Amino acid sequence: MNLLSKTALTLLLAASVGASAASAANSQLAGCAAKRESIRSELQQAQEQGLSDKVAGLTRALDEVNAHCRDSSLVERHNKKVLKAQAKVNQTERSLRLAQEANKEPKKIAKLEGKLEKARAELAALQAQQP
Repeated sequence: MNLLSKTALTLLLAASVGASAASAANSQLAGCAAKRESIRSELQQAQEQGLSDKVAGLTRALDEVNAHCRDSSLVERHNKKVLKAQAKVNQTERSLRLAQEANKEPKKIAKLEGKLEKARAELAALQAQQP
């Protein structure tokens, strides 16, 4: 992956995290309440645009959130994702270190560095999110 692609990926991830944070900051809601509000907002837009299929799907989604969403399960699921992303970073760091110690080809090391940068960006995005 070239430097331009890495930069673009990093900016894209940062923008999506920033948009999520801005949306959460505007609504001051978290967890299930934030999910409900997000679905309600999309539902209103779909109704205004006359998208009946989307309205039906969003109505079902809202019913499911109302019936089954629990903040504790959202936190638990989020924490599992963070742990998985941290494990990926650790494994990629280990692979890179072993490749460097074994004097592997610069191309392979650069590929692993790119993988590590991507894994770290994904971890940072997850850590910045509120469950």
